Amino acid sequence: MSIPPHRNNSTEDNTEGTLEFIETAQYSSHEPSSSYGDHPRYTPVPRPWRQYRHPNGDIYYYHHGLRLITPDDIRDPIILSYVMEAREDHLQCIEDDSNFYRLPRDWELTLCDVSESGAVIGMHSRSAGASYDWSEETGLVIKSKEHFWTHLAEYPSHHADLPPNTEAEFVHALNNAKSSIMSGAVFPFSERQIDQVIGRYQHLKGLQARGRNTTPALAWLMGAVMPLDIVGRTLVDEDLEALMGDLHF
Repeated sequence: MSIPPHRNNSTEDNTEGTLEFIETAQYSSHEPSSSYGDHPRYTPVPRPWRQYRHPNGDIYYYHHGLRLITPDDIRDPIILSYVMEAREDHLQCIEDDSNFYRLPRDWELTLCDVSESGAVIGMHSRSAGASYDWSEETGLVIKSKEHFWTHLAEYPSHHADLPPNTEAEFVHALNNAKSSIMSGAVFPFSERQIDQVIGRYQHLKGLQARGRNTTPALAWLMGAVMPLDIVGRTLVDEDLEALMGDLHF
């Protein structure tokens, strides 16, 4: 896979964090409960949960055995109990859905903003590159691909590898954007910003080739940029000439 060469002397492309022109969601936080102890910052993560850091500095937690992700601070026993109860309730709701057993084996559950009364829940499959939703009215359905890209950008750090085909789709989209801009296509990002994305990608791939773990930064970049679809067109010289040629005075 290759993308157009990019040269930029700015130091902005030479970091592994986020890009300033791409909005990155911040995880909401809960106030520690009285059961949290006197020093919540030093409270250990309960096993077998593991803590992961987003490239923007945020922290989230992953339970590998349950394939469960949450940004809520499960070091607080009360928050942990809310997370586990919300998971159990959701699985009870969907276990009778005929599509539940058709889900890819690697589906993961995301739970955030948990409380005694509810939680925001998502289901995602890396192998399928898909996100899912469930309600009593619709049952279990596949959401648009944009939701999976958003999920990848929000939780990019807990797997050693990128999801299948993700990088190929990303590189193809960048190649297409660079060539399409020349013919007047308009994208969510300017040509300069797309060049910055290319520069960041090439920088991260260079670090990866030298043995650095850049998977979280690459996953965030791809999830935040994609889908890189055309949103409009501008008139280029050839279009303007053709338009003028069709006018009769």
